[in-house]
Amino acid sequence: MTVDLQFAPVFPRHAIERCAATVGFVPALPDKAFDRLIAAVTPILQNAGLIPQATVSIGFMVGPDGKMVPMDGGAPGGGPRVFSLPDQTSALTITPDGLVWAISTYVRWQPFVGGVEKNVLPVLKEFLSDVSIAAVKLEYWDRFLWSGTWENFDVGKLLKKGSGFIAQEAATRPKQWHSHSGWFDNEAGLRRLTNVNVDLAEVAVDPSLPPRPSVGIYSSLTDQTNVPEYGMIDISALGESFVVERLEHQHLALKDILGHIITDEMATRIGLNPRKPQNAGA
Repeated sequence: MTVDLQFAPVFPRHAIERCAATVGFVPALPDKAFDRLIAAVTPILQNAGLIPQATVSIGFMVGPDGKMVPMDGGAPGGGPRVFSLPDQTSALTITPDGLVWAISTYVRWQPFVGGVEKNVLPVLKEFLSDVSIAAVKLEYWDRFLWSGTWENFDVGKLLKKGSGFIAQEAATRPKQWHSHSGWFDNEAGLRRLTNVNVDLAEVAVDPSLPPRPSVGIYSSLTDQTNVPEYGMIDISALGESFVVERLEHQHLALKDILGHIITDEMATRIGLNPRKPQNAGA
C-alpha cells in the first residue's frame, strides 16, 4: 500500500509555535525612572495573574590585582523585568526602551490581542508619560512537519514554487537550507520592515522517535514612527489605540504573506483567509 506523504501543521488547527508583540520607545527610561515604573506596574500585573520572575545578571569588576572578576546578582537598575503566567506560557518582558508580550500557546488572534490589551496597555500607559512610541512589531513562528524522511522529502508539498518570499537558489537544495528576506516599505507614513525566514531542519517532536524533517517559517512586521522621508505623526496620536490598530493591521498582513509562501491546500487547512495577488522581493 502506498503511503501518502504530506506536511502537517505542528498543531491540529494551526502551525504557530510562538507569537510576540513588541512596542519600542524613545528615549529609553533612565534607571531611576524605570525602577519607579516597575514599582508602579507590579501590583497591576500581579492582579492580572502575572508573576514577577527572578532575573539574573552577570557583570564584571576590576579586582585589586587588575584582573576582571565576575559578579552575579539580580537584575540591575534598568535591567529587564519579566512577568509571566504561572504555567509560563505567556510572559511580559519590560525594558527601559520596550515591552514584549510573548506566548507559546497560540490559539487564535482575539485571545492574543486580548492579552496585549489586558497586560501590555496598562504598562504602556505608564511609559507614555515620559517616552513616545518608536515602533510596533508583530512576529510569528510557524512550523510544519513532514510525515516521511529526507529520502522522500518534497518541499513542494508545502511551499509555493517561485514564491518571491523565498530565495530560489536555496529552495533548489534537497535537504537543510535557510532563506532570509527583508525590505522596507512606506506603510501609511510609517517605515515598515518586513522580515521572512524559511528554514528546513530536523526537529524531534517525540523523544522516543527519530527527528523529522520540518519547515519553520518566521515572519515579522515592524512599523517605525517618525522616520525622515517616510512620514511624521504627532506624538499625541501615538497611544494605546495606535498600538492595537497597528497590531491588527500587521496580523492581517502577515496572514497574507504566509498565504503567498505555503500552498493553497495548507492555507485552507490552517484557516488562512483567501489570498490576494501580491508582489514580493527576496
